[in-house]
Amino acid sequence: MTSDQMIDSQEKSTSRESTPPDSVKDRINYLTTEIDRHNYYYHTLDDPRIDDSTYDAMLRELQQLEEAWPSLRKPWSPTLRIGGKLLDSLAKKNHATPMYSLDNVFSNSEWQDFLERMAKNFEQTTQASLPIGFWCDPKLDGLAVELIYVDGILTEALTRGDGSVGEIVTDACRTISTLPLKLKGEQYPKLLTVRGEAVMYKEAFQELNKTQEALGRKLFANPRNAAAGTLRQLDLSVTKSRKLNFLAYSIGQVDWGDVPKVRLHSELMALLQSYGFLTPPGGALCATSADVLAYVEQVKEKRADYAMEIDGCVIKLDDLEAQETLAFTARAPRFAVAFKFPASQVQTKLLKIEVQV
Repeated sequence: MTSDQMIDSQEKSTSRESTPPDSVKDRINYLTTEIDRHNYYYHTLDDPRIDDSTYDAMLRELQQLEEAWPSLRKPWSPTLRIGGKLLDSLAKKNHATPMYSLDNVFSNSEWQDFLERMAKNFEQTTQASLPIGFWCDPKLDGLAVELIYVDGILTEALTRGDGSVGEIVTDACRTISTLPLKLKGEQYPKLLTVRGEAVMYKEAFQELNKTQEALGRKLFANPRNAAAGTLRQLDLSVTKSRKLNFLAYSIGQVDWGDVPKVRLHSELMALLQSYGFLTPPGGALCATSADVLAYVEQVKEKRADYAMEIDGCVIKLDDLEAQETLAFTARAPRFAVAFKFPASQVQTKLLKIEVQV
């Protein structure tokens, strides 16, 4: 039975939604899974496996079937990414655990001071030496977001807000093509709170400002402001059109259930990638403090080459149990720090001035 025949059959039925044929269920299951798989190939891996016309035909068929049998629509259906909805406002909600900001260091000596304080705090608490090993990745300049997955399915998304309370942006996040609505694989925690950054790549930002200029609208100052404004849009078709990406870099509240608990942050990053998330590009495990400084210099030198704006590196202790031991100050973790870069500088030539009294 074709999709059109399935829909015609449904329209003739006097008991809508009562007993959908097994063929419809199977077809919706197939299309949902297949489209989600190709979204991952195209948007996350940048490795398309089918042409656009084939993809569009599958998506159109799935939309038609879901309109005819709404109860068969999956909570992770790719049609939820289409983004034609208008929201009245953004509600707010408390984070289950606070989303802390990071303390900053600006020099090698300041990093060394932070490392010594971290080691001293750990030794005073445990009477043992700090386990050395650090996960480092570029510090993304975007909007911090928290995603809540229950049994592998995205149920809610919040902005960082003030760290304790964030805005609910679930529908907006569903339009982000690189954000999994359902975690990849077959085994995942019962509850998983993923934290990361919503960013607008430089190329998308330039395209957006060209469009803004052509329409006579105000230009965005930088990709971070553009990303923040886009995610808070009440018109989700606008959110969808502006090409945001989500990159995961940590977790919050989690119930591991039957899934083995990871012990290292480096293992956590690999796990998040296996679930279908993008992560900050070029993340690496550094064995020593000297390796950390070498990593920071390397990222600084290649800063202009990244697809997104970055303003430093984030350095985290790799051992997650040691992270828990060190815990937090009133505003920041004791086990992680941002090594900030100087603001980007360029030269410009002054061509003319006009003096007026």
